[in-house]
Amino acid sequence: MKTKVIIIIALVLCCSCTNKTAIENGELQEAISQVWLDADAAQKMLDRIDTNDLSEYEMQRYHLAEAHLMLKRELRLPAGSDMEALAKYFENCDDVASASEAYYIQGAYLNWIGKNTEAMQYLKKAENYPALSIIRGMTYYKMGRISESEQLYEIALENYQKALPYLEEAGLPLYLASVYRELGRNSSEGRDEYFEKALSAARFMKDSILYMDIRYAQLSVSQPNSPEIASICQYMCHEVGRKRYAYDLVKYYIRTHKADSAKIYLDILAADTTAQIWSEQQHALWESQYLHLKGKNKEAYESLYDLYNAYYKELEEEGRASAFVAAQHFDNEVEKAKNLQLQLEKQQLYIVLAAVVIIILCVGILLILYNAKRRTERLTEQARTQQQIKDLQNELELRRDALKRVLNQRLELNKNLQEALLTKKKEETIPNWAQQFIDSNIFSTEEQWKNFFVEFNGCYGDLLNRLQKEYPRLTNTDIQVLALYILGLDNSDICLLLGLTQRTIWSRRMRIKDRVGLGEKESLDKWIEERLEVRG
Repeated sequence: MKTKVIIIIALVLCCSCTNKTAIENGELQEAISQVWLDADAAQKMLDRIDTNDLSEYEMQRYHLAEAHLMLKRELRLPAGSDMEALAKYFENCDDVASASEAYYIQGAYLNWIGKNTEAMQYLKKAENYPALSIIRGMTYYKMGRISESEQLYEIALENYQKALPYLEEAGLPLYLASVYRELGRNSSEGRDEYFEKALSAARFMKDSILYMDIRYAQLSVSQPNSPEIASICQYMCHEVGRKRYAYDLVKYYIRTHKADSAKIYLDILAADTTAQIWSEQQHALWESQYLHLKGKNKEAYESLYDLYNAYYKELEEEGRASAFVAAQHFDNEVEKAKNLQLQLEKQQLYIVLAAVVIIILCVGILLILYNAKRRTERLTEQARTQQQIKDLQNELELRRDALKRVLNQRLELNKNLQEALLTKKKEETIPNWAQQFIDSNIFSTEEQWKNFFVEFNGCYGDLLNRLQKEYPRLTNTDIQVLALYILGLDNSDICLLLGLTQRTIWSRRMRIKDRVGLGEKESLDKWIEERLEVRG
């Protein structure tokens, strides 16, 4: 199949030109045929060519292949590159396939640097020319990506569907996998089938990077909060060097309430100058969400308020324009009064007074309406902020309940095993694993304790971190015991979860009281509730 595609591409390119413009250089012809198939191989072939031996037409075709390879490698085109002029050249020599490719390259490049409106114009030009199936299919594919970025999802889906038969005809697995991936992301029917076809194509090519990209797209639709998404994006961002995945990591960490991680990739995006990945408005929104996650609601509100001011700046300008019109009307009336002054002095006075009254009324009405609008907007924003706070509180309660539920499940399992062991006859052999499981600590591994520590702090306002800082004598075991007390567990339950005896847990309580400065008669439970203001 691959050999057939190479032959077809080479024949079409040769036959599209007159004898005067035919490609006679065999190495150039082979390099052109490899551009869509193997970028690295095509680049090596181009590097071996002595450009002094090329005709004018061959030189222009060389430049086109070179630009295409730079696009595939996500490199900026050199300053002065003029794909439109190159397209016009090929038009003049009746090579419409190359002209279409030049317009496609320009459109795809403009899309990559964030100029979607201009990009669509060039892709539309590419669409109007007879072209190879691969060029026509990729043109529709890029038009679909642009439409999707502009939230025109139905149009995007139509373009992906248009691209599919052309790419199937071309028979190149890489590009088929890409369009299957987008159809899977945007289709309500046949989604699983499209993703499976995309993954099969990636496996066929043994392309692990493409496979992870498709797998990420699949998870984004079916399991948007899956930790696997973060793993894939981190690898693609740091190991592969595709900074656009930082965009997806910001969304993931904000969605999963991991503010510090979100901030890392916010900074990476802000420092990226290779392409216009996001708008200033989107940046402000993410920043406000990050600040909200960090508990800096005042700063988050101020960030959103800045957006609000920018949004309503035009309305304010309209208000000032209205006032200017009213003032101009006043001046006209005054001028008229002056012109009539010689004839009707008394009448002029009435006209001026009437005009002044009208202006005052108009300005007064405008100010009243404007202030009323601002007041309404402030009240609306306050209500929204209060609702966000309420939603956050509800979310915290759900997270606390989930944390308690996990511990209760482990506790129930330990209790059931313990009861089962007690009912066994003395002569029967007790499985070692069962007793070991009961005696084991739920925080046996560093990873278990770290995960619990992070989740608990997220539910209780960084409480454990504050305890460690305020009372440095407290050990990890002390912190674990305090955390379980805060969650409402009694001594017997804590013994089961930590694999401790009643005597050990009582001694642990005494040590904790000593390490936090409590007297012998002072209550540890009261200290937890009152001193730290913990609510179960």
